[in-house]
Amino acid sequence: MRRVGTPCMVPYPGACAPGRAVRLHGRPHRSDRDVMVGLLQQRSRARRRAGMAAEPLDRFPAAHATDCDEAQAAMAATFLPLRMRVLEPPGPDGVDLRLNALRVGDVTVAYARFGGAVEVATVEAENYHVDLPISGSARFRAGRLERVEGTPRRAAVFMPGESAGIDWSGGCGQFCLMFPRAVLQGELEAMLDRPLAGPLSFAEVMDVDTDLGRSWLDTLWLVERQARRAHGLLDHPLAAAHLGKALTAGLLLAQPHNYTDALAGPRRPAAPRAVREAVELIRAHPEDPWTTASLARRVAVSARTLQEGFARSYGVPPSAYLRSVRLDRARADLQASDPHTTTVAFVAGRWGFLYLSRFAAAYREKFGENPSATLRRA
Repeated sequence: MRRVGTPCMVPYPGACAPGRAVRLHGRPHRSDRDVMVGLLQQRSRARRRAGMAAEPLDRFPAAHATDCDEAQAAMAATFLPLRMRVLEPPGPDGVDLRLNALRVGDVTVAYARFGGAVEVATVEAENYHVDLPISGSARFRAGRLERVEGTPRRAAVFMPGESAGIDWSGGCGQFCLMFPRAVLQGELEAMLDRPLAGPLSFAEVMDVDTDLGRSWLDTLWLVERQARRAHGLLDHPLAAAHLGKALTAGLLLAQPHNYTDALAGPRRPAAPRAVREAVELIRAHPEDPWTTASLARRVAVSARTLQEGFARSYGVPPSAYLRSVRLDRARADLQASDPHTTTVAFVAGRWGFLYLSRFAAAYREKFGENPSATLRRA
């Protein structure tokens, strides 16, 4: 039995990619994952037949782990590398992690419950995370957040680039959502109709008792209800994508952040003719060696007029708009390429980036990961 306060000895499991099998009893090979999930689904059905209360998302079991090391590996494979520490003597079922998880469009929606009290400490996150306790108690800390008590009406929002700590009481169950950085910021750019001037940063404590907060929570419970259905909306990729988008847009509207005032402000007037034409040129051929002067000549205005038009319409100069479009195209190429036959340098050059180091830095700033990481997952 692990001593109280002893950390799990599994290192940060960087090799635990999403979809990796986790150990239940013994250490299965990757090929055993379908068998494990089948066993977990049988247990869920047996619980329902016995009249036991169903846990959220229990048609999508990811892991049931009693050992701390196993639980740590399961959580890391679903979310991000972390360390776990037992806070009180475990019962006969150990830490008793039950983890259910599914993808809803681009969003990971999970429910995790620990039977025993544990402390979780993560590495710096690459994506945005929202944790909402629905049973037991949890305390959060991250960034400027100092040990805030989570409740069914108070969630925690964790930002990219920050590590986090979460204390789970015994019996604590939480909804745990992960929003890819590129997806959340891309949705915000679409809502603003312009590239972001800087990273998106939320307030760390989310009150789901506001009108918009309750609406967002209703969407989350709608996903949970659909997850119970054998032939529901989540079985249709287009409907699932819309539900994921509703969670994403709803978070941007319900939770204060550094672009909330811009979202709430009046809509920008339609872009002038010259700006619209310049945007069409950029989006049609972003790989061309455009400059503000060459774009201005093509749309028959002065460079200064074009710069002022972009500033009024999009809040950025033409060069920044062009760079954002090129980065989007480069990311799409990396996601669709064979990492054995394609290089980051080739993709960067194709989309007009002459200096690989500058391309990598701009890519990390926008998408929260290196371009090589995107290519490896292709």
